Amino acid sequence: MLDLVRRGERTVNTLAARLRISDNAVRIHLVALERDGLVVRSGIVRTGTAGQPAAEYELTPAGELALSVAYPAALTALTAAAGDRLDTRARRALFMEAGRKLAETMPAADKGSLQERATSCAALIESLGGSATLIAGRGHVTLQGAGCPLAAAVRNESGTCALIEGLLEAHAGVDAEQQCTHGDRPACRFRLTA
Repeated sequence: MLDLVRRGERTVNTLAARLRISDNAVRIHLVALERDGLVVRSGIVRTGTAGQPAAEYELTPAGELALSVAYPAALTALTAAAGDRLDTRARRALFMEAGRKLAETMPAADKGSLQERATSCAALIESLGGSATLIAGRGHVTLQGAGCPLAAAVRNESGTCALIEGLLEAHAGVDAEQQCTHGDRPACRFRLTA
């Protein structure tokens, strides 16, 4: 359905005709897609027939993203190219800067206690598709991930973790020391200090 909306089939009637399902079935799917932020109503169109005008739908940026499978492959290729061209120090600086730039596109954490900042970091990792738990320590909090939101790239170039390190530091104003697990099943682990 998302692909049909992207291609210009934007009303319930046109979607139902293309999918060979009922208008009500299309409405059920559109309500779910709208709730998930993948489509929005973009306007009203007159159908030329007697009756009510039809609502038109269009993809949101999240809807476009849901249709693309290029991002993991592109990021993996980009990190491989950086690994081929840059030394370890330059690669780390590049990934840290990319993380800081990524943080600029997201809401900043409230600058509360270290625990509050760490909680915000865990929520950020989860919003990116990761999973994170927090382990309180003396003067630090460890953010332990089950998996990695950048796993495809990290498998190829372990230095990619510096991107998340830069992101967490810029997002929450913490020092994030990377202690990630690399290899076939990468997992995030960052020691956060104020």
